[in-house]
Amino acid sequence: MDWIITLALFCSVLKAAVGFNVDSGSWTTLSEGDESFGYQVVQRQSDVLVSAPLMQYEKNKTGRIYRCNRREKRCSPILALEQIVAVNMSLGLAMANDPSTQNTMVCGPTIPRDCTTITMSNGLCYEIDQYDTIGKSYPSETEECRTQADIAFLLDGSGSVSTEDFIRMKEFVKKLIETFLGRDTQFAITQFSSDPRIEYDFKTFNDSNWKPQIDKIRQLTGGTFTAKAIQNVVEDVFSPQKGSRPNVKRILIVITDGQSNDHEQLPAATQLADKKKIVRFVVGVGDASKTDEAKEELKTIASQPADKFVFEVGSFDALDKIQNNLQAKIFSIEGSQGTGQTLKQEMSQEGFRTAYVSGYIQMTMVGANQWRGGYKKYLLSNVLNNVTFEPSSIEPNSYLGYSMAVAKTNDGPLTILGAPRNEHKGVVMTAFKEQPKDEIRPVEQQTGEYFGAEVCAMDVDSDGVTDLILISSPMYKDVDREGRVYVCELSRLSVVCYFDNPSQITTLRGDVSVRGRFGSSLAVLPDINADTFNDLAVGAPLENDGQGSIYIFRGEGGRKINPTYSQRIAASAVQSGLKLFGISISQSSYDQSGDGLPDLAVGSKGKVILLRSRPVVTVTATVSFNPNLIPTQNPDCSKPLPSKATVCFTMNKLSHMNEARAQVNFTLTLDANRKIPNNRAEISKDVRHKSGSLNLILNKEKCDYVVFFIKPCPDDSFNPLNNELRFTFDGLVSGSNPRPSLSPKVQTTTLNSLGFKINCGADKVCEDNLKVDFNFTT
Repeated sequence: MDWIITLALFCSVLKAAVGFNVDSGSWTTLSEGDESFGYQVVQRQSDVLVSAPLMQYEKNKTGRIYRCNRREKRCSPILALEQIVAVNMSLGLAMANDPSTQNTMVCGPTIPRDCTTITMSNGLCYEIDQYDTIGKSYPSETEECRTQADIAFLLDGSGSVSTEDFIRMKEFVKKLIETFLGRDTQFAITQFSSDPRIEYDFKTFNDSNWKPQIDKIRQLTGGTFTAKAIQNVVEDVFSPQKGSRPNVKRILIVITDGQSNDHEQLPAATQLADKKKIVRFVVGVGDASKTDEAKEELKTIASQPADKFVFEVGSFDALDKIQNNLQAKIFSIEGSQGTGQTLKQEMSQEGFRTAYVSGYIQMTMVGANQWRGGYKKYLLSNVLNNVTFEPSSIEPNSYLGYSMAVAKTNDGPLTILGAPRNEHKGVVMTAFKEQPKDEIRPVEQQTGEYFGAEVCAMDVDSDGVTDLILISSPMYKDVDREGRVYVCELSRLSVVCYFDNPSQITTLRGDVSVRGRFGSSLAVLPDINADTFNDLAVGAPLENDGQGSIYIFRGEGGRKINPTYSQRIAASAVQSGLKLFGISISQSSYDQSGDGLPDLAVGSKGKVILLRSRPVVTVTATVSFNPNLIPTQNPDCSKPLPSKATVCFTMNKLSHMNEARAQVNFTLTLDANRKIPNNRAEISKDVRHKSGSLNLILNKEKCDYVVFFIKPCPDDSFNPLNNELRFTFDGLVSGSNPRPSLSPKVQTTTLNSLGFKINCGADKVCEDNLKVDFNFTT
């Protein structure tokens, strides 16, 4: 099984602030020597669970779950889980965490079961508590090989069959039925001689008292009208009125000891059976296979090719010798159904994705019903209580359940399911109380874009109700990049993407990259930038020639997300040699580093990287002047007026931190609205810029001074000088604490006015006192 890029998702005012508050320096790296290590990662409050679903051990087991201690930087497999896991189940292909209990569900959806000519592929999920105690599995066990079928026996009760041989025939039927009990199989028995007689149809055959029923069958004696009997079984027994089911395989087993009296009608009877897709086995006993004519008749009765459906024995004593062979032949059409449809649950791969939902565990089954897909939901307190969602309207090979998210609404949980293979383009379907709601697809789709490969439900404002549904198309081809994520709104139980109004569509995209697979993983992050809104992480594991990147997008007011990323973290900036960085991102974020801030766990090929979020601060900048007003009564217009500006900065915290250090670099530009030489203030001849830097600590004001001169007797002494202050922020390491980052809400450019002093006399009241005198002369 190759690596599957299925992946699970994760602005400041000025461009200078982009590259925000996730520390790209690798804080901790976890690895275990297997390339699939990191395929899924779940943060818990005190440690990290990491899956390696392709790791092989003990010859026939695949998939390990590791508990990783971030302090010791060491991982160890959960051995108690390995003692009970099934064969080659790819354990850890899906994982989900319940934040309220700290329990984690780990799933392996590829448990093989050899059923003669088909290998079933089902799955199990195991629940692990925070102490690594293994709880229940869901389901409690995998399904046995199923033979969902309606099997009808047609027994020759003509006079040529002795009483002892008729009894042997019934014993043979009982042994054959016994092998199929418990496999969702129904039985009917008809006896024939001159006329057919239905002994038990599919409704009247008693599963709990069937042996005495068969023992009570009394031989008819008479002629051998096989064609009439076959026609009766086809038209009457295999009917809904007699309990025959649609969409299951239908099998007729004819046991006879001689040629029929109505062999001319056999072709017509078998054609009726073919039209109903009834598979026919025939057992010829004694004289039934002695002559060429008799053998041809058996071939006419049987399905084609006849050599696979005809059994010949010399006597009724020898029936037991063909039992195993006949049974194997019936098994060999495993999954074939009466309508010509094929697989139902045989290849379901239950547990391909999983989620906790209000007292239930929900597991997708992408392979159900010819890979149409769906999900199954188990009550956590009673594994036997389960319901399924298996929409028949979706096309085969759609892979519904390839991705899954559960949205919280005021009406209850709404399930979001991705089916990226639907019509080779993809579709997303929603379900409420196991009933289909919406089908979502862009108006203009690309073949192979894998729309719905990842879905994510995002509560932007933490009010307990989902605001946005994110849907990825990681293989969408733009001119210069690959992959996109659609941002859709959730209105009650409806997902609104505005696909019918292109101007309103919101998409997230990564940087220019020939191959990026942007959107391969999505994860909602807690509020890491201290603006009260949750954020989003998006993985692009194929960027930079397969090294990978993750992107951070900020949640905003109005239940929205900023479509411009606030930070891109490339694998090369984290650690050299990383591959597929961003293949997975933990859906839960906790403080692993002990600094009071949430950390990110990001999976890559063979490694998991723990990244710290940086504390967020604000910086208040002030500029004061001395004198605070420029005098206008200057007796000497040949001398400039000396002045001084005091530039001060104060750093305060927005997120949790005990200490922080930073450097600000500033530039003060005097009379910034005017161009030289029309400026009215300068530091020296034709110089009006002054730069400096200050080191800041929390809650303490730091200042610097700028000496400058006001040009004497300026021509404009009415409009104030607008002095521009610009600064940049550089967080510094403080002990073991990460560098702080500046809140994007901080204005890093301000205009600070310095006005002119106006002399209004002794009363200090300035009032207009204008007079206009004029006269006319001619």
